[in-house]
Amino acid sequence: MKRKLLFPLILLTILVGVFFLPDRSYAVDYNITNVIMEAQLQENGKVSVTETHTYEFDGKFSGITREIVPKKGSAINEFQAMEDGKSLKIEQDDHLYKIHRKGSDETITVELTYLIEGGVNIYQDIAEFYWPFFDDRNEVTYEQLEIIVHPPTPTSDVIAFGYDQAFQTEHIGQDGTVIFQLGEVPDGKNGDIRVAYDVTLFPSAAVTANKPMKSEILETKQNLIDAAVARAQAQEQLRQYGGLGILLFALILFVLILRTSLQARRTRRNVEQSYENHSFFVPKQVMSLSATISYTNGRILPSEAMAAALLDLVRKGIVKKTGNNGFRLANRQTDLLEHEQILIELLFDKIGSNGEFNFEELNTFTKNKNNHQTFQTYKMKWAQAVGAEVRQHDLYEDKKKYRTIIGLSSLLLIPMLIIFPVYGLPAQLFFTILLFITVLIYAFAYHPKTTAGHQLSYEWRIFKTYFKDLAEEDWKSLTEDERMRAYLYGLGVNQKQLTERNEVLVESFKPSIGSTPAAGMYGPVDISTIAFFGPIASSTFHSVDQTTQSTTNSSSSTGGGGGVGGGGGGSGAF
Repeated sequence: MKRKLLFPLILLTILVGVFFLPDRSYAVDYNITNVIMEAQLQENGKVSVTETHTYEFDGKFSGITREIVPKKGSAINEFQAMEDGKSLKIEQDDHLYKIHRKGSDETITVELTYLIEGGVNIYQDIAEFYWPFFDDRNEVTYEQLEIIVHPPTPTSDVIAFGYDQAFQTEHIGQDGTVIFQLGEVPDGKNGDIRVAYDVTLFPSAAVTANKPMKSEILETKQNLIDAAVARAQAQEQLRQYGGLGILLFALILFVLILRTSLQARRTRRNVEQSYENHSFFVPKQVMSLSATISYTNGRILPSEAMAAALLDLVRKGIVKKTGNNGFRLANRQTDLLEHEQILIELLFDKIGSNGEFNFEELNTFTKNKNNHQTFQTYKMKWAQAVGAEVRQHDLYEDKKKYRTIIGLSSLLLIPMLIIFPVYGLPAQLFFTILLFITVLIYAFAYHPKTTAGHQLSYEWRIFKTYFKDLAEEDWKSLTEDERMRAYLYGLGVNQKQLTERNEVLVESFKPSIGSTPAAGMYGPVDISTIAFFGPIASSTFHSVDQTTQSTTNSSSSTGGGGGVGGGGGGSGAF
């Protein structure tokens, strides 16, 4: 089951990372709490800019950064930085300015000034200041941002608007000053501003293009407004109909899950009723011990299951015990199960030699770290072969078609996963992701048991319930083979209550156990033999698995900007 849930969980992590987790790659811990960018347009088309940045630092810092990428046809000159009237050292790297100001756990306010050459575009009928003070290169959130644009002289003839984060944030004063109150601006966002005045306010500025532009600017502004209205309408429709569609999808999924759950419960109840008034018994062997442990233990094979598998080969006579508390391969049958062949190859060929194996050789083998990956590879192949045997039996219903349809239905949600974040609907996006993951988990994990599967599960559940309180008389009434299978099952599933009861019940075999080492490979196989090797095999395989896992796990864990004209930039610290 855990393996089936792995892909949906990984997908959920990716989706959460993409939509919700911030990307902040710098080392200094700080916030930019307030920023004011004030642009004074001049009659010659140049723009004098004064920026005030307030930083809150947590810990040591060396200064702040400001990236100013001029748009095509313009340039940045006369860049200066001051704090409380004192000049600060500036280091320039292309468009990045590093302002040196060391400190620790402080709130500082730094004033930046610079001149934009060619900042105002001059046309036949209008002059415009179209500028990206920041763009998607900005690495940190501006908690409060205000952009102010002053005309050369007071005027009432003003066109002003903003894009993206700056859209519909403009306020025009009586003297023609435009204030863009953007508020909080997340990192990685664009927000160009566009302010146009009568061209006569710039008598000494060079002409950018000898053509009219006012109507085009007004049309662009209207198009933005129309697009915003259309977006708002689409957002409302998505909120209503998209939410209704998600609710309907969730309802259908709930009904399907409820129906299949009730069917499984009905089948399970019918099986349980057929076992009423039953006393303790060891279930008949339907498949191998390893496959039985896997099937009845949630498809989990603890390291102790490999120890039980070895001793089960002893029980079946395929492997014999030797006089030195080791094992000898009695015969290499051609009808061995695949996982039995893999286990024999690992223990008797790879680790042991000449058809013999003992636990000391296993410990010696795994002392060499180069063998750790080999052991884990064999263990994985063995577990996969055990799972293959389980699938060969009629224990699960064939629901491939149903599961495929359920899985493909998740594709219906993918458009919503794209559209909802585009239209700013986080609540709908969250529930869509939750529903998407639920569908995938259901499609991957839905494996209803057949009646035979329920019978096998319930029989071993009865066994575990009775076995933990089993009386010694009932234990002795079992056949020798039943006692060995019961003991090995408890050893393999490695559940505390079963293991403890195993230890109590085999106490009566102490005398036989004492003679086991001297019996040699020709001694008979009985519960005393299994009980003698059980604790040794269990602890050895557990220790070896932990050692080899820790080694393999540790070894495996070892452009242009978005602003207008390619311009833009952002703020930071170092």
